Amino acid sequence: MLYFDFRKPSFEEGLAFPDVSKALADWGKRDGDTAVLAIVNSIPVGAAWVRFWTDNNFDHGYVDENTPVLVIAIHRDYRHQGIGKRLIEWLIEHASKHTVQKISLSVSKDNYAINLYKQQGFLEYADKGDAYIMVRKL
Repeated sequence: MLYFDFRKPSFEEGLAFPDVSKALADWGKRDGDTAVLAIVNSIPVGAAWVRFWTDNNFDHGYVDENTPVLVIAIHRDYRHQGIGKRLIEWLIEHASKHTVQKISLSVSKDNYAINLYKQQGFLEYADKGDAYIMVRKL
């Protein structure tokens, strides 16, 4: 985490991080891969996506093969403006139209975004030490 605080990686370097490359591997080739971008004045300021994983290939926030994991990131200069809320709402609406029963996510216990997730109907599902897995039924 300190790496991000002291040195901003290039786009290509960021994609090479193991967690990022795993999360985006074969993007669009799995049923249910869905992403949404937030753009302000032609500048991308946030992104969110849901993706299904398997028992043999999973990422943070994994619950089961029928529950996609939500990931979201908003540029720090654009936080607390409702952008994350709108991205989550869009993904929830989209997922509910495609027979998804619930969505999960992983969040560090010290992340203030927990309040946003709770406002969006996510409940604590599992305690993973320094993080929670949260689930929202649709």
